[in-house]
Amino acid sequence: MNNSSKAFLHAPLFQLPEQGIFQANGPDDPLPYYYKPLVGLLYRARIEQALSLLRPPYESILELGFGSGILLPSLCALGTSVSGMDLQSDPDKITPCLEKLGITCNLIQGDVADGYFNEESFDLIVAISIFEHINDLSPVLERMYGLLRPSGQLLVGMPRVDRFMEKAFGIIGFTNINEHHVTDYKMCRQVAAEKFDLAGFTHIPSLMPTFCGLYFNMLFQKKS
Repeated sequence: MNNSSKAFLHAPLFQLPEQGIFQANGPDDPLPYYYKPLVGLLYRARIEQALSLLRPPYESILELGFGSGILLPSLCALGTSVSGMDLQSDPDKITPCLEKLGITCNLIQGDVADGYFNEESFDLIVAISIFEHINDLSPVLERMYGLLRPSGQLLVGMPRVDRFMEKAFGIIGFTNINEHHVTDYKMCRQVAAEKFDLAGFTHIPSLMPTFCGLYFNMLFQKKS
């Protein structure tokens, strides 16, 4: 049985908050799409599929690029302590949303490369729809390696990046997406291979060959 099949043996772990609890952190925030009838199925499925690769519980989790905060409730159900870092999102706007759900997270606005966290602080780092925006993943993955404890895991989700997806994103309202999506999952796997083993891999739609994939989820494990 392949990794993609194993992923769906587990119940979905994504807890979609009630609409209106969280607010978009900018015009490019995909938050509204999670609640749309059709495209929302894809947005929710990619998160469910990613989380299904995990084997909780985790003691300490970091979400890289927490955005509107929509994933934080699900991560809090998987770990004892959850932190988040984002270049743009204001923690003062996200924290009251979390408080409505009885959740507390350590949120920081800044760059993960700036030394906010000590080395080997986390068992799991989650980066969903983040790495496709980064041209050079080498320093980022180097930093992820340092922040993870021995045998720690890095969960990465990335969309397909090509002209087909540029047209697909245009249909749902994201224009010029290829100006923002500059790295694909194959490059991520290639760069990560130096310091991480690939512990799990899935794609959507899972019943189609990998080359037909629209979104790819990868679970990396820190090499000793």
